[in-house]
Amino acid sequence: MRLFVGIIFFFCCFTINAQVDSLRLVCQPQQVSLVNQQDLLWMYRQRDTLRHHGAATNLQVVLNGNQLIYTDSTSLRYLASLQSTYPALDSIYSTVLQAETKYFAIQKDSLLAKVSALRWSMRYLQAVRNLQRQQQLNRSGRSQVLLSFHNFNLAADVGLYARRRYLRRSPRYERMGQMAKDLGIYWGGDFVGFPDPGHIQRFKNSAALVAKYPELAFEFEKYRDHYEAVYRKNALRVDKVLDTEALLITLNRLKAGKVCACQQAILPNANQSAVDAARVEVNTTQNRVFIKPYQGNGYYYSLGRWAYVTKN
Repeated sequence: MRLFVGIIFFFCCFTINAQVDSLRLVCQPQQVSLVNQQDLLWMYRQRDTLRHHGAATNLQVVLNGNQLIYTDSTSLRYLASLQSTYPALDSIYSTVLQAETKYFAIQKDSLLAKVSALRWSMRYLQAVRNLQRQQQLNRSGRSQVLLSFHNFNLAADVGLYARRRYLRRSPRYERMGQMAKDLGIYWGGDFVGFPDPGHIQRFKNSAALVAKYPELAFEFEKYRDHYEAVYRKNALRVDKVLDTEALLITLNRLKAGKVCACQQAILPNANQSAVDAARVEVNTTQNRVFIKPYQGNGYYYSLGRWAYVTKN
């Protein structure tokens, strides 16, 4: 019996490792002749992850010697996000998500009416939340995510009251949750690993949001290191991180084949001052990109394209 259990455990571990491999992308060095202007912003974001958490103040973007001036709405949103330590994502993407936030507001009003019909007292405690507050909650253990639907104005925290007293725990939350689901709202009480019965949101998970609005992948890419670490930590309990797995798969589908700055730096640029503006500069003739975060060292990287890790 023990031998059989051991075989099953080994098979599961092998399967999980294969799943992890299938979720991984690498930047494969290759000659890149054509670079989209937005590729430079993506390369900066992907190199300047949580390891260099800060604003890209006065970001200079140069392609083959020409400094770029962005005028399209998507690039301007990306620049607004890059150039602030804690960008107001609900404001930056308000136009993109306008239909969703309006419909979610209608859903919230409908839920409030349904609950009030039971003669229960209910209030919405918080809807929009800024990124600084979100990360404070994460550090304190009161939230399990670094980027929340609250940051996009697509979630709300619900408080139920009895005799003017806030109910932290009550069977009423389950009844409220069922009402929310009947309206097409997703209820936090169904979350695996970290149930939150006082939480409702517009989308099932981040993967569903990014799949519908690929433009938002730019924001989730910043936290990729965190998502991958969470997934690896729960490698033997994949059921606990199915949403994380789905998000990584969705991000990778959007990322595969795009231009990238390869992992290994070629050499630093010793002539750059540490207090200079942030900079990303691509030279397709030399097939390399120079990336320098604000108040940090600049390095050269080979150009390449993102590709899935080949399974052994």
